Amino acid sequence: MKTIFDELKQEVKNWWVSLILGILYVAVALGLMFFPFNGYAALSILFSVSMLVSGLLEIAFAVSNRQRVSSWGWYLAGGVIDMILGLYLVTYPVLSMEVIPFIIAFWLMFRGFSSVGYAMDLKRYGTKEWGWYTAFGILAIVCSLIILWQPTVGAIYAVYMISFAFLIIGFFRIMLSFELKNLHKRSSRNS
Repeated sequence: MKTIFDELKQEVKNWWVSLILGILYVAVALGLMFFPFNGYAALSILFSVSMLVSGLLEIAFAVSNRQRVSSWGWYLAGGVIDMILGLYLVTYPVLSMEVIPFIIAFWLMFRGFSSVGYAMDLKRYGTKEWGWYTAFGILAIVCSLIILWQPTVGAIYAVYMISFAFLIIGFFRIMLSFELKNLHKRSSRNS
């Protein structure tokens, strides 16, 4: 199966979408860390909106790169999942407060495994920092397992664990955006 990094002969369009997503996740994480008591109630709203925006941006990235990226369907699927979850959470905020640790845990697990997959692709294409990408993916998976294991620990614990996980995913997305931008430069030099 071909991936985003296979046969990059043209610049990946909209590499900055990953940068915006990373900044969004980091901003949400910092907001949760500095306001933990208000965080759990706000978490429902923030997470719902960020999931919805994330889904829409990822769908836009996938559709705009369908001619250049052979695995654009996976990006589209991830965007649709994020958009549906975000829409559901925006529609039912009280219910989302009750189940948000589980939703976030499974979402983080999905994103963590995809991050590890992206890291393996980056390793195959000679990126020296692939280990950092793998570490971010594994940390996201570990955070998801901790949230699933102890969902009743309390709202504050959930807020800090979720904010830490958002920080990890945010840094991964920011690093990935610059790597996507640089891959084209490397492939152009080699051509």
